[in-house]
Formats: sequence, structure tokens, C-alpha cells
Amino acid sequence: MREVRHVVVSYDVHDPKRLLKVAKIMKDYGERVLRSVFECNLTDDLFRRMHERVDGVIDHMEDSVRFYFLCGKCVDRVEFSGAGSSFVEEEEVVIA
Repeated sequence: MREVRHVVVSYDVHDPKRLLKVAKIMKDYGERVLRSVFECNLTDDLFRRMHERVDGVIDHMEDSVRFYFLCGKCVDRVEFSGAGSSFVEEEEVVIA
């Protein structure tokens, strides 16, 4: 079985069209937890594919995307306040 890593992806995209494109890409790989933050459980291959797709959309001089890798212990310690719920891992998603 391939190792799956928990990745938190946050982005700040200035152009509304690019913003929408990045959000659509991210929906293929994870769960939206805030407007511009997604939590994803990805194999290395899926992470590379997602990263390449996002890189192909953003303006590298204007936009910013950050990828935070969390260990299992860290994921179990995530806390939140207000609306929302803890990240729930769904069945493995395979994007062809």
C-alpha cells in the first residue's frame, strides 16, 4: 500500500478566474475546510499531480499557494472553533 500523507493547502489567488480554477482543482483532491484552505490525504503521486495542476494555473508573481504536511499525531491534535467539523477521510479518490 502506498503511503498517504495529510496535506493542508492554503492559497491566496488575486484574479477571480484563477481563484475559481484553483478551487475546482482542489476539490478533486481534498475537502474544503475554509474558503481558501483544503485538507487532503494524498499519495506522493497524487500530490505531485495536484501541485502541477495548481502551478499551471496560478500567476507565480502575484499568487501564493502553501502546502503544509502534517504527521498523524498532528492531524489528531487539530482543533477548531466556530462553524465546521473535523476533517473526515473519505474513500481513496483516484483521479485519472
